[in-house]
Amino acid sequence: MRNIFILSIATASMLTTVNAIEMTDYKVVDSLYQDSYLNGNLNVDSGNQEQTSYNINLNANAEVVKSTLPYSFDLKFDGNSNFSQGPNETDDSLESYDTTAIGHFDKYLNSNNQFFVYGSGDLGYRKVAENDDADDPFVKIGTGAGYGRVYDATPLAKALRIVEDLLKYKLIKNDLSNKAYITLAAVIDKEEEYKSKYGLTEYKKYWYKDMEKVFKESGVLDKDSLGAFGIVRINEILEIERVSSRKHGWKVRGGFGKILSNYDGDSEDATIDAEFEYGLPIGHQSQYTENLRLSKLLDSDTDIEFALTNTMSYTYEMSDRIDWENNWLLSYQQNDVADDFLSNSISTGFRYYIANRISFNTTLSLSKINNGVGEEEDWNKSLFAGITYRLK
Repeated sequence: MRNIFILSIATASMLTTVNAIEMTDYKVVDSLYQDSYLNGNLNVDSGNQEQTSYNINLNANAEVVKSTLPYSFDLKFDGNSNFSQGPNETDDSLESYDTTAIGHFDKYLNSNNQFFVYGSGDLGYRKVAENDDADDPFVKIGTGAGYGRVYDATPLAKALRIVEDLLKYKLIKNDLSNKAYITLAAVIDKEEEYKSKYGLTEYKKYWYKDMEKVFKESGVLDKDSLGAFGIVRINEILEIERVSSRKHGWKVRGGFGKILSNYDGDSEDATIDAEFEYGLPIGHQSQYTENLRLSKLLDSDTDIEFALTNTMSYTYEMSDRIDWENNWLLSYQQNDVADDFLSNSISTGFRYYIANRISFNTTLSLSKINNGVGEEEDWNKSLFAGITYRLK
Protein backbone atom coordinates (compact mmCIF):
# COMPACT_ATOMS: atom_id res chain seq x y z
CA MET A 1 0.00 0.00 0.00
CA ARG A 2 2.83 2.37 0.87
CA ASN A 3 4.47 1.72 -2.51
CA ILE A 4 1.19 2.42 -4.32
CA PHE A 5 0.81 5.68 -2.37
CA ILE A 6 4.36 6.76 -3.30
CA LEU A 7 3.73 5.82 -6.94
CA SER A 8 0.54 7.90 -6.99
CA ILE A 9 2.38 10.92 -5.63
CA ALA A 10 5.14 10.49 -8.21
CA THR A 11 2.61 10.19 -11.04
CA ALA A 12 0.74 13.30 -9.88
CA SER A 13 4.02 15.16 -9.62
CA MET A 14 4.96 14.20 -13.18
CA LEU A 15 1.57 15.27 -14.53
CA THR A 16 1.88 18.59 -12.74
CA THR A 17 5.29 19.09 -14.34
CA VAL A 18 3.98 18.15 -17.80
CA ASN A 19 1.14 20.64 -17.51
CA ALA A 20 3.24 23.41 -15.93
CA ILE A 21 4.09 25.16 -19.19
CA GLU A 22 1.37 26.96 -21.16
CA MET A 23 1.21 27.70 -24.88
CA THR A 24 1.11 31.40 -24.08
CA ASP A 25 4.59 31.10 -22.53
CA TYR A 26 6.08 30.80 -26.01
CA LYS A 27 6.63 34.36 -27.24
CA VAL A 28 9.46 33.92 -29.72
CA VAL A 29 9.07 36.74 -32.23
CA ASP A 30 11.20 35.26 -35.02
CA SER A 31 9.08 32.45 -36.47
CA LEU A 32 7.73 31.01 -39.71
CA TYR A 33 4.50 29.03 -40.06
CA GLN A 34 3.38 27.33 -43.28
CA ASP A 35 0.34 25.18 -43.96
CA SER A 36 -1.36 24.02 -47.16
CA TYR A 37 -4.05 21.45 -47.98
CA LEU A 38 -5.76 19.94 -50.99
CA ASN A 39 -9.27 18.52 -50.42
CA GLY A 40 -11.57 16.64 -52.77
CA ASN A 41 -14.72 14.58 -53.01
CA LEU A 42 -16.53 12.84 -55.86
CA ASN A 43 -20.13 11.65 -56.27
CA VAL A 44 -21.16 9.61 -59.34
CA ASP A 45 -24.64 8.21 -60.11
CA SER A 46 -25.75 6.05 -63.06
CA GLY A 47 -28.59 3.67 -63.95
CA ASN A 48 -32.29 4.53 -64.12
CA GLN A 49 -31.36 7.95 -65.53
CA GLU A 50 -30.67 9.32 -68.99
CA GLN A 51 -26.96 9.93 -68.45
CA THR A 52 -24.33 9.50 -65.78
CA SER A 53 -24.43 12.36 -63.29
CA TYR A 54 -21.49 13.50 -61.24
CA ASN A 55 -20.37 16.18 -58.82
CA ILE A 56 -16.70 16.91 -58.12
CA ASN A 57 -15.57 19.36 -55.47
CA LEU A 58 -11.97 20.48 -55.05
CA ASN A 59 -10.63 22.86 -52.43
CA ALA A 60 -7.12 24.13 -51.83
CA ASN A 61 -6.02 26.45 -49.05
CA ALA A 62 -2.68 27.68 -47.82
CA GLU A 63 -1.33 30.00 -45.13
CA VAL A 64 2.10 31.52 -44.62
CA VAL A 65 2.91 33.63 -41.56
CA LYS A 66 6.37 35.12 -41.06
CA SER A 67 7.21 37.10 -37.92
CA THR A 68 10.33 39.02 -36.92
CA LEU A 69 10.97 41.83 -34.47
CA PRO A 70 10.86 44.65 -37.09
CA TYR A 71 8.11 43.24 -39.31
CA SER A 72 5.62 40.44 -39.95
CA PHE A 73 3.58 39.34 -42.93
CA ASP A 74 0.83 36.84 -43.60
CA LEU A 75 -0.75 35.43 -46.74
CA LYS A 76 -3.90 33.31 -46.84
CA PHE A 77 -5.19 31.63 -50.00
CA ASP A 78 -8.42 29.72 -50.51
CA GLY A 79 -9.62 28.18 -53.77
CA ASN A 80 -12.80 26.24 -54.51
CA SER A 81 -13.93 24.58 -57.73
CA ASN A 82 -16.92 22.47 -58.71
CA PHE A 83 -17.60 20.29 -61.77
CA SER A 84 -21.04 18.75 -62.20
CA GLN A 85 -23.48 17.19 -64.64
CA GLY A 86 -27.15 16.38 -64.13
CA PRO A 87 -28.99 13.09 -64.85
CA ASN A 88 -30.99 14.36 -67.87
CA GLU A 89 -29.71 14.45 -71.46
CA THR A 90 -30.43 18.16 -71.59
CA ASP A 91 -28.20 18.79 -68.55
CA ASP A 92 -24.90 20.31 -69.60
CA SER A 93 -21.68 19.91 -67.72
CA LEU A 94 -21.05 22.91 -65.50
CA GLU A 95 -17.95 24.31 -63.85
CA SER A 96 -17.44 27.03 -61.28
CA TYR A 97 -14.56 28.32 -59.20
CA ASP A 98 -13.88 30.96 -56.60
CA THR A 99 -10.42 31.91 -55.35
CA THR A 100 -9.36 34.54 -52.83
CA ALA A 101 -6.01 35.69 -51.46
CA ILE A 102 -5.54 38.10 -48.54
CA GLY A 103 -2.19 39.43 -47.37
CA HIS A 104 -0.80 41.89 -44.81
CA PHE A 105 2.62 43.39 -44.25
CA ASP A 106 3.08 44.93 -40.78
CA LYS A 107 6.11 47.15 -40.13
CA TYR A 108 6.68 47.65 -36.41
CA LEU A 109 7.95 51.04 -35.31
CA ASN A 110 11.46 51.48 -33.97
CA SER A 111 12.05 50.32 -30.38
CA ASN A 112 8.43 49.17 -30.09
CA ASN A 113 7.12 45.69 -30.82
CA GLN A 114 3.43 46.59 -30.54
CA PHE A 115 2.68 49.64 -32.72
CA PHE A 116 2.94 49.13 -36.48
CA VAL A 117 1.94 50.51 -39.86
CA TYR A 118 0.62 48.11 -42.46
CA GLY A 119 -0.10 47.52 -46.11
CA SER A 120 -2.68 45.00 -47.31
CA GLY A 121 -3.96 43.46 -50.50
CA ASP A 122 -7.04 41.43 -51.45
CA LEU A 123 -7.38 39.46 -54.68
CA GLY A 124 -10.39 37.51 -55.91
CA TYR A 125 -11.24 35.60 -59.06
CA ARG A 126 -14.43 33.63 -59.71
CA LYS A 127 -16.69 32.05 -62.28
CA VAL A 128 -20.37 31.29 -61.72
CA ALA A 129 -21.52 27.92 -63.06
CA GLU A 130 -24.27 29.38 -65.25
CA ASN A 131 -21.93 31.91 -66.93
CA ASP A 132 -19.70 31.18 -69.91
CA ASP A 133 -16.92 33.48 -68.78
CA ALA A 134 -15.33 34.37 -65.46
CA ASP A 135 -16.01 37.68 -63.75
CA ASP A 136 -13.43 40.42 -63.72
CA PRO A 137 -10.82 40.12 -60.96
CA PHE A 138 -11.42 41.74 -57.59
CA VAL A 139 -8.46 43.85 -56.49
CA LYS A 140 -8.21 45.92 -53.32
CA ILE A 141 -5.29 47.56 -51.55
CA GLY A 142 -5.15 49.22 -48.15
CA THR A 143 -2.91 50.92 -45.62
CA GLY A 144 -3.15 52.13 -42.05
CA ALA A 145 -1.85 51.55 -38.53
CA GLY A 146 -2.32 48.90 -35.87
CA TYR A 147 -1.37 47.58 -32.47
CA GLY A 148 -0.56 44.16 -31.04
CA ARG A 149 1.14 40.89 -31.93
CA VAL A 150 0.04 37.32 -32.57
CA TYR A 151 2.59 34.68 -31.61
CA ASP A 152 2.89 31.28 -33.26
CA ALA A 153 3.20 28.66 -30.53
CA THR A 154 2.97 25.63 -32.85
CA PRO A 155 6.66 24.74 -32.25
CA LEU A 156 5.91 24.41 -28.53
CA ALA A 157 2.99 22.09 -29.32
CA LYS A 158 5.40 19.97 -31.38
CA ALA A 159 7.93 19.98 -28.52
CA LEU A 160 5.24 18.77 -26.09
CA ARG A 161 4.26 16.01 -28.52
CA ILE A 162 7.91 14.91 -28.84
CA VAL A 163 8.53 14.83 -25.06
CA GLU A 164 5.27 12.94 -24.48
CA ASP A 165 6.34 10.33 -27.03
CA LEU A 166 9.89 9.95 -25.69
CA LEU A 167 8.53 9.54 -22.15
CA LYS A 168 6.10 6.91 -23.42
CA TYR A 169 8.92 4.82 -24.88
CA LYS A 170 11.19 5.53 -21.87
CA LEU A 171 13.82 7.16 -24.07
CA ILE A 172 14.09 9.99 -21.51
CA LYS A 173 13.72 9.55 -17.77
CA ASN A 174 12.12 12.87 -16.80
CA ASP A 175 10.06 15.68 -18.24
CA LEU A 176 11.76 18.90 -19.39
CA SER A 177 11.75 22.14 -17.44
CA ASN A 178 9.83 25.11 -18.83
CA LYS A 179 13.07 26.73 -19.93
CA ALA A 180 14.15 23.58 -21.78
CA TYR A 181 10.75 23.35 -23.48
CA ILE A 182 11.16 26.89 -24.81
CA THR A 183 14.69 26.08 -26.00
CA LEU A 184 13.54 22.90 -27.76
CA ALA A 185 10.61 24.73 -29.39
CA ALA A 186 12.96 27.47 -30.61
CA VAL A 187 15.17 24.84 -32.32
CA ILE A 188 12.10 23.26 -33.96
CA ASP A 189 11.01 26.74 -35.07
CA LYS A 190 14.26 27.29 -37.00
CA GLU A 191 13.80 24.54 -39.57
CA GLU A 192 13.99 26.98 -42.48
CA GLU A 193 17.19 28.43 -41.04
CA TYR A 194 18.77 24.95 -40.94
CA LYS A 195 17.67 24.32 -44.54
CA SER A 196 19.26 27.56 -45.66
CA LYS A 197 22.52 26.89 -43.82
CA TYR A 198 23.04 23.17 -44.47
CA GLY A 199 20.91 22.40 -47.56
CA LEU A 200 17.81 20.23 -48.02
CA THR A 201 19.71 16.92 -47.99
CA GLU A 202 21.85 17.56 -44.89
CA TYR A 203 19.94 19.91 -42.61
CA LYS A 204 18.07 17.27 -40.59
CA LYS A 205 21.32 15.82 -39.28
CA TYR A 206 22.20 19.13 -37.63
CA TRP A 207 18.61 19.99 -36.74
CA TYR A 208 18.03 16.75 -34.82
CA LYS A 209 21.49 16.96 -33.25
CA ASP A 210 20.62 20.36 -31.71
CA MET A 211 17.31 18.96 -30.44
CA GLU A 212 19.18 16.08 -28.84
CA LYS A 213 21.55 18.60 -27.28
CA VAL A 214 18.61 20.13 -25.37
CA PHE A 215 17.83 16.74 -23.81
CA LYS A 216 21.50 16.20 -22.93
CA GLU A 217 21.85 19.58 -21.23
CA SER A 218 18.62 18.93 -19.30
CA GLY A 219 20.05 15.71 -17.86
CA VAL A 220 17.09 13.54 -18.87
CA LEU A 221 19.04 11.01 -20.94
CA ASP A 222 20.21 7.70 -19.43
CA LYS A 223 22.67 7.32 -22.30
CA ASP A 224 24.82 9.69 -24.31
CA SER A 225 22.21 10.05 -27.03
CA LEU A 226 18.58 9.40 -27.94
CA GLY A 227 19.69 6.60 -30.23
CA ALA A 228 18.35 5.66 -33.66
CA PHE A 229 14.87 4.86 -32.32
CA GLY A 230 14.56 8.24 -30.61
CA ILE A 231 15.59 10.12 -33.76
CA VAL A 232 13.11 8.09 -35.83
CA ARG A 233 10.31 8.94 -33.39
CA ILE A 234 11.11 12.66 -33.62
CA ASN A 235 11.16 12.43 -37.41
CA GLU A 236 7.77 10.70 -37.51
CA ILE A 237 6.20 13.32 -35.25
CA LEU A 238 7.55 16.26 -37.23
CA GLU A 239 7.16 14.81 -40.73
CA ILE A 240 4.19 12.43 -40.62
CA GLU A 241 1.98 13.28 -37.66
CA ARG A 242 -0.12 16.42 -37.79
CA VAL A 243 0.14 19.08 -35.07
CA SER A 244 -2.59 21.70 -35.52
CA SER A 245 -1.54 25.34 -35.35
CA ARG A 246 -1.36 27.20 -32.04
CA LYS A 247 -1.60 31.00 -31.89
CA HIS A 248 -1.98 33.44 -29.06
CA GLY A 249 -2.26 37.19 -28.81
CA TRP A 250 -4.22 39.79 -30.73
CA LYS A 251 -3.91 42.47 -33.40
CA VAL A 252 -6.14 45.35 -34.35
CA ARG A 253 -5.84 47.34 -37.58
CA GLY A 254 -7.52 50.50 -38.83
CA GLY A 255 -7.02 52.39 -42.05
CA PHE A 256 -8.17 53.16 -45.58
CA GLY A 257 -8.57 50.99 -48.66
CA LYS A 258 -9.19 51.35 -52.36
CA ILE A 259 -11.06 48.86 -54.58
CA LEU A 260 -9.17 49.04 -57.86
CA SER A 261 -11.39 46.52 -59.61
CA ASN A 262 -14.64 44.90 -58.61
CA TYR A 263 -16.04 41.67 -60.04
CA ASP A 264 -18.04 43.75 -62.53
CA GLY A 265 -14.86 45.52 -63.72
CA ASP A 266 -15.68 48.90 -62.15
CA SER A 267 -13.46 50.56 -59.57
CA GLU A 268 -14.87 52.04 -56.40
CA ASP A 269 -14.00 54.94 -54.14
CA ALA A 270 -12.04 54.58 -50.93
CA THR A 271 -13.12 52.51 -47.95
CA ILE A 272 -12.62 52.78 -44.21
CA ASP A 273 -11.41 49.41 -42.91
CA ALA A 274 -10.94 47.76 -39.54
CA GLU A 275 -9.73 44.29 -38.56
CA PHE A 276 -9.39 42.31 -35.37
CA GLU A 277 -7.42 39.08 -35.05
CA TYR A 278 -7.33 36.97 -31.90
CA GLY A 279 -5.88 33.60 -30.94
CA LEU A 280 -6.12 31.67 -27.68
CA PRO A 281 -4.80 28.13 -27.05
CA ILE A 282 -6.95 26.41 -24.43
CA GLY A 283 -4.78 23.92 -22.60
CA HIS A 284 -2.44 21.82 -24.72
CA GLN A 285 -5.02 20.31 -27.10
CA SER A 286 -7.40 23.13 -28.05
CA GLN A 287 -7.18 26.28 -30.15
CA TYR A 288 -9.67 29.15 -30.54
CA THR A 289 -9.27 31.81 -33.25
CA GLU A 290 -11.29 34.83 -34.29
CA ASN A 291 -10.96 37.11 -37.31
CA LEU A 292 -13.28 40.09 -37.77
CA ARG A 293 -13.17 42.37 -40.84
CA LEU A 294 -15.21 45.57 -41.30
CA SER A 295 -15.38 47.80 -44.37
CA LYS A 296 -17.36 51.01 -45.02
CA LEU A 297 -17.51 52.32 -48.58
CA LEU A 298 -17.23 56.09 -48.90
CA ASP A 299 -18.79 56.27 -52.38
CA SER A 300 -22.35 57.55 -51.95
CA ASP A 301 -23.26 56.27 -55.44
CA THR A 302 -22.40 52.69 -54.53
CA ASP A 303 -25.23 50.47 -53.34
CA ILE A 304 -23.06 48.70 -50.76
CA GLU A 305 -22.87 50.75 -47.59
CA PHE A 306 -21.21 48.46 -45.09
CA ALA A 307 -19.75 44.92 -45.06
CA LEU A 308 -18.76 42.64 -42.18
CA THR A 309 -17.28 39.15 -42.07
CA ASN A 310 -16.46 37.23 -38.92
CA THR A 311 -14.68 33.87 -38.92
CA MET A 312 -14.54 31.88 -35.71
CA SER A 313 -12.94 28.46 -35.26
CA TYR A 314 -12.26 25.95 -32.52
CA THR A 315 -10.04 22.89 -32.91
CA TYR A 316 -9.50 20.10 -30.40
CA GLU A 317 -6.85 17.40 -30.78
CA MET A 318 -8.61 14.25 -29.61
CA SER A 319 -5.49 12.18 -30.29
CA ASP A 320 -2.27 12.35 -32.30
CA ARG A 321 -4.25 11.48 -35.44
CA ILE A 322 -7.79 12.80 -34.84
CA ASP A 323 -8.83 16.47 -34.74
CA TRP A 324 -12.30 17.83 -34.02
CA GLU A 325 -12.77 21.00 -36.08
CA ASN A 326 -15.53 23.60 -35.70
CA ASN A 327 -16.10 26.75 -37.76
CA TRP A 328 -18.60 29.58 -37.90
CA LEU A 329 -18.63 32.11 -40.75
CA LEU A 330 -20.90 35.16 -40.49
CA SER A 331 -21.27 37.54 -43.44
CA TYR A 332 -23.35 40.72 -43.43
CA GLN A 333 -23.78 43.37 -46.12
CA GLN A 334 -25.84 46.52 -45.68
CA ASN A 335 -27.08 48.00 -48.95
CA ASP A 336 -28.54 51.39 -49.75
CA VAL A 337 -31.08 50.27 -52.37
CA ALA A 338 -30.99 46.49 -52.55
CA ASP A 339 -32.02 44.29 -49.64
CA ASP A 340 -29.47 43.67 -46.91
CA PHE A 341 -27.71 40.30 -46.96
CA LEU A 342 -26.98 38.03 -43.99
CA SER A 343 -25.37 34.60 -44.21
CA ASN A 344 -24.51 32.11 -41.49
CA SER A 345 -22.48 28.97 -42.04
CA ILE A 346 -21.66 26.55 -39.21
CA SER A 347 -19.68 23.34 -39.58
CA THR A 348 -18.33 20.63 -37.33
CA GLY A 349 -16.35 17.56 -38.26
CA PHE A 350 -13.54 15.14 -37.61
CA ARG A 351 -10.25 14.87 -39.43
CA TYR A 352 -8.44 11.53 -39.21
CA TYR A 353 -4.79 11.71 -40.26
CA ILE A 354 -3.44 8.75 -42.17
CA ALA A 355 0.29 8.27 -42.78
CA ASN A 356 1.99 10.19 -45.57
CA ARG A 357 0.04 13.42 -44.97
CA ILE A 358 -3.33 12.08 -46.06
CA SER A 359 -6.42 12.55 -43.91
CA PHE A 360 -10.02 11.36 -44.09
CA ASN A 361 -12.62 13.99 -43.16
CA THR A 362 -16.28 13.94 -42.22
CA THR A 363 -18.00 17.32 -41.79
CA LEU A 364 -21.58 18.31 -41.01
CA SER A 365 -22.42 21.87 -42.08
CA LEU A 366 -25.44 24.12 -41.56
CA SER A 367 -26.10 27.30 -43.51
CA LYS A 368 -28.82 29.92 -43.62
CA ILE A 369 -29.32 33.09 -45.66
CA ASN A 370 -31.45 36.17 -45.14
CA ASN A 371 -31.31 38.42 -48.20
CA GLY A 372 -34.00 40.86 -47.19
CA VAL A 373 -36.66 39.25 -49.38
CA GLY A 374 -37.11 36.63 -46.72
CA GLU A 375 -35.15 34.46 -44.38
CA GLU A 376 -34.86 30.79 -45.23
CA GLU A 377 -37.18 28.85 -42.96
CA ASP A 378 -34.88 25.90 -42.37
CA TRP A 379 -31.13 25.45 -42.14
CA ASN A 380 -29.51 23.92 -45.20
CA LYS A 381 -27.81 20.72 -44.08
CA SER A 382 -24.98 18.85 -45.78
CA LEU A 383 -22.70 15.98 -44.82
CA PHE A 384 -19.26 15.92 -46.43
CA ALA A 385 -16.84 13.00 -46.50
CA GLY A 386 -13.60 13.26 -48.41
CA ILE A 387 -9.84 12.99 -48.57
CA THR A 388 -7.34 15.73 -47.76
CA TYR A 389 -3.71 15.80 -48.80
CA ARG A 390 -1.43 18.01 -46.78
CA LEU A 391 0.94 19.73 -49.20
CA LYS A 392 3.04 21.45 -46.53
